This record gives sequence, C-alpha cells and structure tokens, in this order.
Amino acid sequence: MKKIVITSVLILTLVGGLAALKSIKKRAPQAHYTIGIIQTASHPALDAAREGFIEELTSKLGKDVAFVVHNAQGSVPQAVALAQQCAADKSCDAFFAIATPAAQALHATEKIRPIIIAAVTDPESLGLLDAQNICGTKDMIDVKGQINLIQQLIPDAKTVGLLYTAGEANSIALVNTMKQELKLRGLSAVDFAVSNEIELPGMVELACRKVDVILAPTDNTVACTISLIAKLCNERKKPLFASDNMLVAFGALAARGVDYHESGKLAAHHAEQVLVNAKKPHELPITQAESKKIFINKNTMQRLNVQVPESMRDIAILAGES
Repeated sequence: MKKIVITSVLILTLVGGLAALKSIKKRAPQAHYTIGIIQTASHPALDAAREGFIEELTSKLGKDVAFVVHNAQGSVPQAVALAQQCAADKSCDAFFAIATPAAQALHATEKIRPIIIAAVTDPESLGLLDAQNICGTKDMIDVKGQINLIQQLIPDAKTVGLLYTAGEANSIALVNTMKQELKLRGLSAVDFAVSNEIELPGMVELACRKVDVILAPTDNTVACTISLIAKLCNERKKPLFASDNMLVAFGALAARGVDYHESGKLAAHHAEQVLVNAKKPHELPITQAESKKIFINKNTMQRLNVQVPESMRDIAILAGES
C-alpha cells in the first residue's frame, strides 16, 4: 500500500509538472515594459485619454508593452489608495496618471519611476513640474476662444454662470482664468460651485434662474453627470457651454475645448521617449493637444433657436446627441 501511495504521488507530481510546462508554453511572452494607469473617474474625456494612450503605445511597441489599469471612480481617497498600491508594485516601469487627483496622488507616493500625466489643467501651479520624474500633457483650453464662442452664439448674454466642483484644483484654476477674461469682456461671472454630484441638480436649477448662460470648465464631476446637467439646462432654455468637446454629444450647446484622445496619444509619445529612448522626464516639455474646431449640438441649437454665424461655418462641427 505504501508503495502504491508513493507511486501515485510521483505520478501526480509528474502530471502537475507537465501541466505547468504546458501552461508556460501557452503563456504569452512577458512584455518588456509595464505601465500602471490610474484614471481618476469614468467619463468620455478621461476614457478617451486612456484609449489614445494605450492605442498609440501599442501601435509603437506592440507586445513589448503591457498595461495595468486602475480607476478611482471619482473618489480622491481611492485615488490615493491606488497610488500607494501602484508605488508598491515593483513590476511597473512607469505610470500614467489621468486627471489631477490621480496625478497628485502619484506625485505624493512615487518619487523615482516616471509618471506621465494627462488631463491636468495647470500642472505648474500644483507643483507637479518640480518633480524630476513627471512629464506629459495638460488640458488648459483656449479661454479667449471659448468666451468668443459664447458671445458669437449668444450675443445678448450679460451674465455667465460658472458651474464647477469646489474641490477640484484643475477646475478652480480654469475658473479663475475664465473670470478674468469675462471681466475684460464686460460680462458678469457668477459662481455655482458644488462639493459633490448630489448638489448638482439643485445648483443647475438655481443657475438657470440667475444667469443668461452656463459655462463649465474641465471638471470631472460635471463630466460624469453631463447628461443630467444638459437635460436640465435644455428644459429651461438655458445655453450650456462645455470645455470638453466630447460633452457636446450629450446635450451641451457648444464647446471649444480639448481633444482628449489626441492628448492621450501625445502622452504616449512622452512615455516612449522616457522608456525606449532613455529621456529624463523633467527634460521633456509639457505639451498640449490643440483643437481648432468648434463643436455644436445641432439638436440643442435648434431647441434654443441659436444661429451659427457665417464666420464660424468653416470651423464648426455639428454633432447629434449620444
């Protein structure tokens, strides 16, 4: 009996070993580079930045690059926890931080390995550019062009409501710039700041009663709830201008903002320079994707009886709702 048991164990061990070898043969070759991605939240702009980044690097490096994707789902504490988790993962060669909370969290935890950023409005004021291991792209919009757009489409507007999240540093930076430009144009700016998504419906309704036009900066909370915001504005016949081109498809009247897919591709170029060409992150300038087109929702335009000036015809793209 003892011999039978020993023989059985040896056979099982051999079979297990052969199965393991078979598994190793089936396993794809290990990627030469592994990039940990932390995305602050899920909405069209940040999804586009992630997709552009992955698509571009995969087209350049093929199977030599792999990605480990994390999503904080709009939670700053979760972004911090994910950053700590990523910093402890020694298999990652670099990190891609999408939007300000993710960038700040990684900046606080990882001091050596490269961090590539995207969808961050003002990285300099946040102190991100003081780090030797950070490079990437920013999403500061053409504020003058955005205010021009408002005045061209709604020429009688006198008051502009700024709808944003008080806790988002990127939003505050852009709002401050918008206020300065609005003042130069003789337009009044009114703050409608929220601390979370729950406050948005009531704040939108208040803004619709108080101002002529509502303008939202690049803001993660606004982007996550854009369908509801646009619905409320359109029901009250109040023009809503976004700072992210993709949000126009969800009901905003217009935007002259950022191409986030292109921003992700530019960030991928930074990653390639650092990982493949051994460039130092701090040696690479922060870049920005340009978007010279104006996006207008044709259904919202008709609902609000807005006319597109002839001077804008060549640069305007009419989009339907999602």
